[in-house]
Amino acid sequence: MNFYEQAWLYDLVHAKPADSENINFYQRAIEVYGQPVLELASGTGNFLVTLTENEYDISGTEKFEERINFSNQKAESRNVETNLFNADMRDFDLGQKFNLIFIAGNGLQHLKTIEEVASCFASVRRHLTPNGRFIVEVFNPSVQLLSRTPPQRFFVGEYRTDDGWIIIETTVRYDSATQINHIDWHYKNQYWKEEQTVSFTMRQFFPQELDALFAYNGFKIEHKFGNFDETQFKSDSPKQIIVAKLI
Repeated sequence: MNFYEQAWLYDLVHAKPADSENINFYQRAIEVYGQPVLELASGTGNFLVTLTENEYDISGTEKFEERINFSNQKAESRNVETNLFNADMRDFDLGQKFNLIFIAGNGLQHLKTIEEVASCFASVRRHLTPNGRFIVEVFNPSVQLLSRTPPQRFFVGEYRTDDGWIIIETTVRYDSATQINHIDWHYKNQYWKEEQTVSFTMRQFFPQELDALFAYNGFKIEHKFGNFDETQFKSDSPKQIIVAKLI
């Protein structure tokens, strides 16, 4: 089953409250770097809807139709109207420039090749104002987590739904040659006869590699944080959060 078509499941795990540290980080960034703002791969609208609701001038792009529909339903339920484009972050043309462009929620990790990243960054350069900023958030790869091998399962979480509690477990298979982690989520509740599985991949970006990708694609890194509290990145940081500007 395609993970990208299961918008409800993604939102079940990743939806953030309006006062979360993630949302607060991007609100601070908007206050510093200005508007208009563009979120790439806005998914189910966790950031786009909340920031629109908070009266920021923000647009979003999303490739997958089900996630667009889910995001629109979320906006309608909260009485806001979002500016959401059906566009692929690898190559887009919106005919507008932005003071801040960001990719939240590890979205860049769904690009599998250096060529896809370069194409995405080229599109960002075309849409960024001369003094604009580009923010990317990805995991800091954990060798311990990547070394897990199937069929060993690990607990993701237990989540309340209208159909009862859903329990999610994961198995992973990391390909070190491509730096792609192949992930399966196995989920069920007490009412279902059979367990369901969705699969997806996440490209791992190691710290020095990520820094080089920005430099080689026309960006200068101003800040590299290790988490949303804006502490400096270090080896045991859970995140790599880069704030960059055009060279």
